[in-house]
Amino acid sequence: MSLNYETDISFINISHGDSTLFEYKPPASFKSFSLDLNVIKQNKINDIFFHLNRGNSKIVYIRKDNLVYSIATEVEKIQFQVLEAIIEQVIKEFNATFEIDIILSYSTISPSIFTAFKDEVVKILVDFDSLELIKKVAVFCRICDTTHFIHVKRSFIDNKDAYPIPLVYTHLGHSIMCYIDKNYQVRGVELVHITG
Repeated sequence: MSLNYETDISFINISHGDSTLFEYKPPASFKSFSLDLNVIKQNKINDIFFHLNRGNSKIVYIRKDNLVYSIATEVEKIQFQVLEAIIEQVIKEFNATFEIDIILSYSTISPSIFTAFKDEVVKILVDFDSLELIKKVAVFCRICDTTHFIHVKRSFIDNKDAYPIPLVYTHLGHSIMCYIDKNYQVRGVELVHITG
């Protein structure tokens, strides 16, 4: 199955307080994600990616000061690291396009200011593979006796000072801890127990 991020992403949302500044949904999507967004906006922790599994949806979100950026998919093959990489690129382009601090300084903000940003989001989604924000890493799981290809954000590895970097991969009801070096080579894999 080939991925088409333009249609496989359920939504991308940028919110300020209780207001949505920008929202992307695939063409012909009439779904509402307001309940999911209300849950996300309650988290006040800054600069940490959070992951939610809500029914068939995977949701990733991060708060950057006064803004909450979120993304979701219902496509199981799209891993959380891919969603994080997309939203990092959206944040980069959003901040390059808009003087957000100045815009937020006004007492009222019309979301129509951000409408044209949809073209930039579509470009990110259509060109995602060519942006090379993700690296595929082959990891052997001895539990299911299978080699899996996990997607690792380049920023996850490139912005670290010490290696190898631990990354948990959950699949088929179990999780493995993968240790990845700066050259994206797996240096170790072990079963991890999960709770929650």
